[in-house]
Amino acid sequence: MPDSVNFHFLHEHDPVFLPLAAAAERAFASDPNTTLIKLRQLGEALAQDLAARSGIAFDETTTQADLLWKLHREIHLDPTIREIFHTLRIEGNRAAHQFSTQHKEAMAGLKMARALAVWYHQSFGRQGTTFKPGPFTP
Repeated sequence: MPDSVNFHFLHEHDPVFLPLAAAAERAFASDPNTTLIKLRQLGEALAQDLAARSGIAFDETTTQADLLWKLHREIHLDPTIREIFHTLRIEGNRAAHQFSTQHKEAMAGLKMARALAVWYHQSFGRQGTTFKPGPFTP
């Protein structure tokens, strides 16, 4: 199982979540672009899981933007959570196509993704809202 200081709690969920988050953390020092790309993938995986849990139809042709719109329409995502999903999508696309991510942007992405992961874990994890993640570790 991949090690992660900030996302370790994801191990009890879908087996793809923790490896994506851990890969994003590992890539930070040498390749901030990869960090944002992996975080975008994590956002996609979380959104797809949320859609499946909510009975929202999607397939391989459904874009992340379309899926987020469906989630907003059907389950009324909290505006902050919706914004994090969109920011990870946009910044991940930028990283994939412009190749110029700075460490500052990647760190902001890691912090946002952690907030999203904590929300997800508190919503669907065994500990629920009693889960206390502790501080983010850069």
